[in-house]
Amino acid sequence: MRLRLLLRLIILLVAAASIGWWWHTPHGPWLMHREPLAGQRLCIIGDGGWGNAPTLAVGRALVLLDCDQVRYLGDLVYPDGINGPDDPMLESRFFAPLNPALEAGIPVYLVLGNHDWKQNAEAWLEVARRHPLIHFPHYYYFEQWPDACAFSLETTWFEKWYYLRRQGAWLTQAMATAQRRQCRFSLVFSHHPMISSGSHGNAGEMMQLHLRSKLIGRLDLLLGGHDHILSDEGEYQGTRQLISGSASINNDLGQTSDKQRFTRASHGLVTLDLRDDGNSLRADYHFYSVLGDPDDPLITLLWEGEKRGQGIRE
Repeated sequence: MRLRLLLRLIILLVAAASIGWWWHTPHGPWLMHREPLAGQRLCIIGDGGWGNAPTLAVGRALVLLDCDQVRYLGDLVYPDGINGPDDPMLESRFFAPLNPALEAGIPVYLVLGNHDWKQNAEAWLEVARRHPLIHFPHYYYFEQWPDACAFSLETTWFEKWYYLRRQGAWLTQAMATAQRRQCRFSLVFSHHPMISSGSHGNAGEMMQLHLRSKLIGRLDLLLGGHDHILSDEGEYQGTRQLISGSASINNDLGQTSDKQRFTRASHGLVTLDLRDDGNSLRADYHFYSVLGDPDDPLITLLWEGEKRGQGIRE
């Protein structure tokens, strides 16, 4: 009798340990790219989910600016996301602006924004499965090139404590693994920025508590949206924050951040050109306003800068 009870107890303990192991084990996928990131132009857009005239103009600019890949930083369909992969708003508010890029064969990589969680966020996984140029393998994922690495994060989850440990454990392990690989330049793509001069301001308390120390001072470049502005927020402990969240609407500016270099409430996007100068990998970034006719937009350079990569630091 005692032996049976002991065996049951052991089985329960093993089951509990297994559940705990699954819950804390990283689950985000790893995407491996054969071609170096150096020599490619990344175009970063955010918050284009109204599918209005400014969004259509920004979508056309993706082709005119010779983008090699597009990074879309969330709020893909306003105001409440989609109810499924066949939602009619997908065509008018998501695909219509991206069609020029997709027809040109330019791949688009997604992260979700807070508005995309209002209905069926899981539907975006199916949207990506159906369209070979739309990449969204998971809510968060890691990418490795021969010369660089990137982390695409699900920052809306940091408002929900029960998701923190899962993504946090994955990020810790992914960063440790990337440190052992050739990563001369490190990037983060997320909806919420850590630092912002827009009216939404800096990241909320939970992001500051659980994410700031993992990113600031350890990675090279953070790219976020959420605030509907274009902004170079400057550098903090060797980490630079850029914001591109004005693909469809603009909002007011907020309190200026401590090291802000440029901020403009204008429709537009950011381009990022990775260069290998022999000594290091360098990102040359440009902020463009995109205004006027969606078929023939006026594209104006507003601001430019550069960031030299240090990879991932301890």
